Amino acid sequence: MKREILRKTLLRQGNRQAGMTLIEIMVVLTLIGLLTAVLAANFFGMSEEQKVKIASTQMETLKGRIDAFKLEYGRYPTTSEGLQALVTPPPKKNGRTPGAFLDTADLLNDPWDQSLQYFQPARGGGRFEIVSLGADGAPGGEGPDMDIVIGK
Repeated sequence: MKREILRKTLLRQGNRQAGMTLIEIMVVLTLIGLLTAVLAANFFGMSEEQKVKIASTQMETLKGRIDAFKLEYGRYPTTSEGLQALVTPPPKKNGRTPGAFLDTADLLNDPWDQSLQYFQPARGGGRFEIVSLGADGAPGGEGPDMDIVIGK
C-alpha cells in the first residue's frame, strides 16, 4: 500500500513542468535592471567625490614637497619653474643638484588628468598656491567642477 502511494506521488510530480513563466522572467529582469541603475548612479557619483578627495590629498603632498624644496634652496619654486622643479630640480649656486623631490611627474596632474597650476607668490596673497580646476577643467564651478586651491 505504501509503495503504491509513493508511486502515485512520484508520477504526479513527474507530470509537472519545471521552469519559470514569462512573467516571472520579466519581473526578475526588471528587478535586476533597477538594481543595476541604482548601483551605477551611486558608483559614478561617488567616483567624482573620491576624485575631489584624491586631488586634495595629492595637493597636500605637493605642498610638503614644495616646503622641502624651500629647505634645500632657501626659496620656493618660481611660477615659471612650476611644479616640474620638484621632479627635475635646478642646479644650486654651488653647482650641486639635489635629488628629485618627486620620483615621478604623475602627481603633477589631477585625477581628471589636467595639469595642476602653481603660482608663486599666490594670486590672493601668500607664499604659493596649487590649483586644480576640478572635473570641468575650467575656472569656477560647483560640486566636482569646483576649483580646489591649496596654498601657504
